Amino acid sequence: SVLQVAAGLNGWQVIKEEKAGVLADRKLAIKDDGATPTSAIEIGTKLVSREAAFKACGAETSPSLDQGDHCKSINQDAYQLALNVSSQRALSRFQRLGRPLVMAADKKPTPPAGPWWIWNYLSYTDKSSEVEVASWYAFYPLSGPAYGAGNHYCKLLSPARALEWIYIDSLRAPGSNLYKVNVSVVV
Repeated sequence: SVLQVAAGLNGWQVIKEEKAGVLADRKLAIKDDGATPTSAIEIGTKLVSREAAFKACGAETSPSLDQGDHCKSINQDAYQLALNVSSQRALSRFQRLGRPLVMAADKKPTPPAGPWWIWNYLSYTDKSSEVEVASWYAFYPLSGPAYGAGNHYCKLLSPARALEWIYIDSLRAPGSNLYKVNVSVVV
């Protein structure tokens, strides 16, 4: 309930509630048939903006420090990490038969507020020869609203999801079951 999770402030209770909802609801339950990924859908992060970090160090700041596709850059690093730690056999098979993940520009929800960022998931778009991954972000400069000032929120690619892609899912035919997140949000 909203009271138990303290309107989202009690993280442990949020996790317990989400887990109970997935396990109890047959429509949301994940079948263990190999067709659905088992790694994290995404990693939702709250990061201190560069502007806030510079200010904390006493350096000159500017909102322009946070311009650019920072989530995309982090996702590329997660994907590269997965490629680097893959076995030579899996990597060779992936390079021969699989389709690469390509990171796309970060997307800003409309309106750019917390709930719209929360309710949008990391997106995977099948481009036939590759799969495009796009992150949702919300950035608030130090001059922004008090609740978010100096924060940068990113939906990130889990390195485990990237490994699962390299080892298994990239080998599926184009157009097959690609990470379609089917989650109903009840407000």
